[in-house]
Amino acid sequence: MTKPVTWTAVTVEEALNLLNAARDRIDAAMKVAHPGSLTGRLKAQQTVEVRLSLVLDTSALDRLGAERHVFNAQMSGDENDS
Repeated sequence: MTKPVTWTAVTVEEALNLLNAARDRIDAAMKVAHPGSLTGRLKAQQTVEVRLSLVLDTSALDRLGAERHVFNAQMSGDENDS
């Protein structure tokens, strides 16, 4: 039996790669556990247990977006937009 794995990402690129890797890992395990038709795997997805914990902190990204919004508002002369 495999042990749970903790993956950590600190950049947007790493986070997106990690999410894709997690999906690929689940797909691969499903193909091994339920070989054969795609229909059988799709049905099994509704009942097979998998644990996934996700902590998502987009505060730095959100801050950049807010700063860009304020900058654009200042450049367009629309101070009420910020």
